[in-house]
Amino acid sequence: MRQIHVMDTSAPSGTLNVLGETISICGAGDDTKPFEIHVQEGNLGGGPPPHHHPWDEAFYVLEGEVRLTVDGQEQIAQQGMLVNIPADTVHAYENLVDGTTLIGIVCDAKGGELFTSIDREVKSLPEYLPKVIEVGQRYSVEFV
Repeated sequence: MRQIHVMDTSAPSGTLNVLGETISICGAGDDTKPFEIHVQEGNLGGGPPPHHHPWDEAFYVLEGEVRLTVDGQEQIAQQGMLVNIPADTVHAYENLVDGTTLIGIVCDAKGGELFTSIDREVKSLPEYLPKVIEVGQRYSVEFV
């Protein structure tokens, strides 16, 4: 039986460095099934390369602005906008402002597991790019 969880996210237990983005996992999949909640902060030019995965994902822009590319179509998402990305859809984003902050919601615990593994195993780019691809494959993420 699932339980009710009330979590104090004002002081997350830790932050992860994921390809230059700082990610705090506020609600992990084991506690919040069937979704996870992350706070993602990044600088100008940061963001993930084009990729897809078998789970839905959404972003709410708290601060800043991002250029989204979803199935080859570009769009700007600004503070207060919500973006929903269906499973298996190729997508990427680029921060257009220093200090861009997003709330990310993924419908699978693999999102947080992927972020944790990248934080542990990838030291810097571009020399660790093959490792990023390998880690992604373990969590059903394909970079394109």
